[in-house]
Amino acid sequence: MKETIRPSTVTVLCTYQCTAACQQCCFESSPRVKGALDSAFICSRLSEIKESFPSISIVVFTGGEALLLKDELLKSISHASSLGLKVRVVSNGFWAKRMDGALRTARALSESGLTELNISTGRDHQQFVPEESIINACIAAVEKGITTAVSIETDTEESDCLHSLRRDPRIEALLKRENFKIFNNFWMPFHTDAQRRQQSPDLDLLRKGCSQVFDNVVITPHGNISACCGLTLEHIPEMRLGKSNGTNIAELYLSQADDFMKYWLRVEGPYRIIETVMGDDAGKYVEDVVHGCQACAILHKTPEIRERLLENYEVHVASVMTRYALENATKGIEISKTKEMAREA
Repeated sequence: MKETIRPSTVTVLCTYQCTAACQQCCFESSPRVKGALDSAFICSRLSEIKESFPSISIVVFTGGEALLLKDELLKSISHASSLGLKVRVVSNGFWAKRMDGALRTARALSESGLTELNISTGRDHQQFVPEESIINACIAAVEKGITTAVSIETDTEESDCLHSLRRDPRIEALLKRENFKIFNNFWMPFHTDAQRRQQSPDLDLLRKGCSQVFDNVVITPHGNISACCGLTLEHIPEMRLGKSNGTNIAELYLSQADDFMKYWLRVEGPYRIIETVMGDDAGKYVEDVVHGCQACAILHKTPEIRERLLENYEVHVASVMTRYALENATKGIEISKTKEMAREA
């Protein structure tokens, strides 16, 4: 099946260091965390991946806080752009306390070749990066021609961050621009002592297959290659593919072709797999789940679920692999039609 899996995205987790120290951070990021990839490492790996997989079209720099790399990030963005890739950076917006500073940073990012900026915020983030910084970052990035999106936690009884941001007249003005949008995401806990927040899960979304699987080559701050960039990747040993040595990324990525669970995740997603294998008992495992990555951690780390998977997975192989093959064939047809339309235009 190696010929059927091809990535379109590279995600570079530049560092787990961050200017914020959110209590429920998926990577336990904080200003105290040390270690980051340098531009020489990043650029060499991007060249290796692009040569191995011409299907790659976009690179995403994230963390932690990617902009803590400063000039090293700008060099990496420039190299990615020179490879013909779209370039996205995910940031918390800490660099935009003042508008003049925000404009300087946005200009440097744009001149380096950045095409997209995603800003993450919400109740936890805004303990460290206030709403005003988020607004400054958005205005500066859009002004410099960078397509900008804000990912913000869904509001709960304790939080009004999403609606507060939308009500600001400066954001209202930006929302009229084609290169700016806001979308919401669910907050998820990472520790057992976390205070739960009232959120209504989107079950239709939770029951979909995971588009990250096979689509992404992920480089961690430790130089490891991962199978996904999901929020729980460091909590799931099965997502770790191995150490990058400068020549083996294709080999590590393609090793997934023999892993049936990856195909199952791609086709049904972790939430649906739990429902399938646990039957009437599934509810007690997923009752508080609001995010697919949360379900994925439960799927991989719960002994009872793992045991049931081992006992029953064989009866699902034919169905899953048939559905994956159909999905892959349909995707190929869509790509061919798109290319044909482009040529005719």
